[in-house]
This record gives sequence, C-alpha cells and structure tokens, in this order.
Amino acid sequence: MADTTINLSRALKLKNRVVHRLAQLDGLIAAHNSEVEGNHEYDVRRLYRDRLALAEQLVGLKAAINAANQPVQRVIFELAECKALVAMLGRVNTRHGAVVEGFSGAKTLYAAQFRKPDIDREVRRVEAEIDRLQDELDRFNHRTTISVDAALLADADPPDGPAR
Repeated sequence: MADTTINLSRALKLKNRVVHRLAQLDGLIAAHNSEVEGNHEYDVRRLYRDRLALAEQLVGLKAAINAANQPVQRVIFELAECKALVAMLGRVNTRHGAVVEGFSGAKTLYAAQFRKPDIDREVRRVEAEIDRLQDELDRFNHRTTISVDAALLADADPPDGPAR
C-alpha cells in the first residue's frame, strides 16, 4: 500500500466520494442479491467484499482527518453551533400585533419579544461569524496535509460497469 500526501480540503472531498461510493455499493447489494436464476448481473459477494474493504479505508481516512483537525476542533464546533443558531432563528415566530384568526374573525393580540428586524440582524451577525470561521477552516484545510492510501483515490470512483 503506497501512501500519498494530500491536503485536508482534498481529503474531505475524498471522504465524501468514498461515502457516496459506499452508498452505491449498498444499493447494488440490496437490489441485486436476489434475482431471477441465471440472471445475476452483479457478483454481490464481490461487491460485499469491496464494500467491507472500502469501509475499512474510510475509517482510516476519517481517523486521519480527525487527528489533523485537532488544532481547529474548537473552530469546527463553533461553526456547527453558529449554523444551528441560524437554523433555529429561522424558525422563531415573530408574529406581533392584532391577527384575525379562524372562521369567527376573532382578533388575537400577539407580542413578540424578538421582532422580525431583530431576528434578521442577529442572523446577519451570526452569518458574518460563520464566514469568518469558515475562512479560518478553509485556510487550515488547504495548508494541512495528511497521508492516505493512494489506492483509495482511485477506489472512490464508481465502477465502469457491472461487477461480474
């Protein structure tokens, strides 16, 4: 197994391709395990062995990425929390004032503690922080390298045709 060095940015893209390839293998195994006798388009046992091997390589890749990310782990967690905050703010009900509800036409008076402009300002503030954190991560990911199995770079690509 020859190793090659790639930056974290490329490693993260590779991880996503490997995860996608595993999903493809899962689908092929599930769909083609039982077929009309004599009409087996795929060698499901081989696909299964390929899947196990690829999953093992993915574990190694994830471990290498995780180890390399230790210096910026706090930034990664901050980024995730900022994104969660923006999502939550997007769900905040900002209804305020008299609202006619139901068939009776009765008016209900609402009092929002955070009004729509308040939410919009806070979202813009948090989005600016997301951009700052993402820029920091992008710089780190481009300058930080890890070693990966060179075969994994080729194995992540989908097969050209059926596995026979």
